[in-house]
Amino acid sequence: MTATPDIIPTDLTLEIVDDLSPEKFLAAVRAFFGYVKEISEMTSNVDTDVSWKVHVKEGSALIGIAPGASVPISVVEAVYAKVTAGIEHVRSGDVEGSHLPEPALKHLRALSDLSEPGKDKPIDMRLWVKKKPVAMNPEIGRVIAEEWRSDYSDFGTVEGKLDTIQDRGSLQIFVRDPLYAGSIRCYFDEKLLPYAFENFRKRVEISGTIHYRKSGKPMSIVVSQIEGLPDDSELPSADDVRGLFGE
Repeated sequence: MTATPDIIPTDLTLEIVDDLSPEKFLAAVRAFFGYVKEISEMTSNVDTDVSWKVHVKEGSALIGIAPGASVPISVVEAVYAKVTAGIEHVRSGDVEGSHLPEPALKHLRALSDLSEPGKDKPIDMRLWVKKKPVAMNPEIGRVIAEEWRSDYSDFGTVEGKLDTIQDRGSLQIFVRDPLYAGSIRCYFDEKLLPYAFENFRKRVEISGTIHYRKSGKPMSIVVSQIEGLPDDSELPSADDVRGLFGE
């Protein structure tokens, strides 16, 4: 039975109306938590730890989360607004306009994919934000998949801050480019690992084969070179270069 606002336990709740297998249920909950976590991190500043507490309503498939007491109300309200706005932008086909980081879009796509119809009927699933329902449907995932379709590749460079190094079957770094929302995933060989560590949390120029989305936004890079760039504090000031120009 579809929930009504009076039984929704928190201002941010996932409702799963249909029975799911344990595996799919856990996948839906993880995607929900991941989506909210990514939005929380992009909305708050580095000094604000946005923690959430889980509330499960007995006898129903309502999984609610509520912010910790120390989270500023302004941050909480911004998260609520972004959760809804991000979904609606994607639903309308405007993935870029959602300004959601790529990990948030991955979680949203996973949640959407779980709403694909079963053998007999669609899986009824929705988010409740401040007691208002936001329906999930497979079209959201299809929009994201189409947006991420690699349209073409070319050799080139990107600049940004190297903010993540990880090894998940393949070595990857993430470079945060100020021209784009979120970070760009970069795949690299073991021989470049010392350069990655040397330039961790620094500005870099990454060269390699760039895979672009159809919108022209870089999707990922197969890295051939990592080159450190001077920090902004190391760049010459206006007074330093004044003598290079005529009086």
